[in-house]
Amino acid sequence: MGNSNIVPLQPHPIHPLRSLKQLATKADRIALRYDQIEELLDTLREKLEATTDRKLIDQLIADARRTAVLTEQDKALLAWCEATLQRFDLDDAYEIDDDKKWFLKPSAVAPRVAVLVGGFPSGSPPDPAVYLKVMMEHVSNDSALGLIELDAAIWEATGTLKFIPSVSELLGIVKRQNQQWHRRLGGIHNIAEASSWTLTEIEELEGEAMARVQQAR
Repeated sequence: MGNSNIVPLQPHPIHPLRSLKQLATKADRIALRYDQIEELLDTLREKLEATTDRKLIDQLIADARRTAVLTEQDKALLAWCEATLQRFDLDDAYEIDDDKKWFLKPSAVAPRVAVLVGGFPSGSPPDPAVYLKVMMEHVSNDSALGLIELDAAIWEATGTLKFIPSVSELLGIVKRQNQQWHRRLGGIHNIAEASSWTLTEIEELEGEAMARVQQAR
């Protein structure tokens, strides 16, 4: 990155919308695997506590380990998502305020809102300058909003709406995209740790189940 404070509209130079959709699809797969791993222990614990059959316990543990371990396909998918995120979500797009909260810089928000205005040539606001200022103030005030979520919201608005959105209408789209990407990004950032921790817990549950088998004899 250079020294300029101006954040490019799209960090991914070739087919940004296509790339964003690809990332969303692959991130959804990671998020699904993350959910499977997160939900695994409760189900396993319940099944193990209901039996002292050694053969069944061995099968339950083996199945759980297969679910918890990241496959080579999982790892390749995760690596692709992580690399692509680095191209979409630029560190230079953020600044920290006096309360130690991170916000998108005006230099990141402004060109994206400008694209929103330009994307509706037949329905521009009466005063584009006021619209830009108000929209920027609202968007820039959301500390939970990341660059990728804003890009996704702008693409959704320009691709689905017939007329330029009001501030509240765009903020509704931003909120929905934020929720979707929160799940996706959570899976990408946490799945490796969740896999490792779950495998450790499976070992402990196996030990407890074997102890109950011994007691039942």
